[in-house]
Amino acid sequence: MEERKAELKVLTLCAIAVAMNVMLGTFIAFMNIPLVYLSGIGTIFIAVNFKMKYGVLTGFTTHLLLAIIHGPSSLAFGLSSMVNAIVANLCSRRKFDVKQAILTGILVSLIGSFVSVWIRLILYGGFSNSITDVLILAIRSSGVAMFFAAYIGAVTDSIIDKILSCLLVMQLSKLPQLQKFFISIGKGVKE
Repeated sequence: MEERKAELKVLTLCAIAVAMNVMLGTFIAFMNIPLVYLSGIGTIFIAVNFKMKYGVLTGFTTHLLLAIIHGPSSLAFGLSSMVNAIVANLCSRRKFDVKQAILTGILVSLIGSFVSVWIRLILYGGFSNSITDVLILAIRSSGVAMFFAAYIGAVTDSIIDKILSCLLVMQLSKLPQLQKFFISIGKGVKE
């Protein structure tokens, strides 16, 4: 019975993280801040602090909600978000200090971009409708294959955001209120 209560608490936190992803991503997009999105911070938070399955669920559910709001192409990027959750979870298994948060952000960007570039290529010819499209065109014009140009663009587009997201998650996870919550659910926290 206690295990079911703990799981329900974690799932409730996952739902809050999904809402946070959508709201922060929408707000940052509205503010037109370049190279920062924070649309995956909730997914990273769940992946870093709980079992991998919860991070993957949060990433997928975020894009399911975005598909309802913005259209079905958003759902395709759910795969990239789920990969981001897996990478963040694996990177945070031992500890999650500043050095590890930065490394995690870099790895999430490099690996997540590898997945998202395939989606970008299939749906949009490799472009992302962001400032990095100029970089993609410049790289492409120098004779580099579209996959590599799009990948460099995807990494450039996401690396600052993913490092910042991981550093913010590290700080949030240290809050005394959240530490008490983590202790209260016990088994729902990472294995």
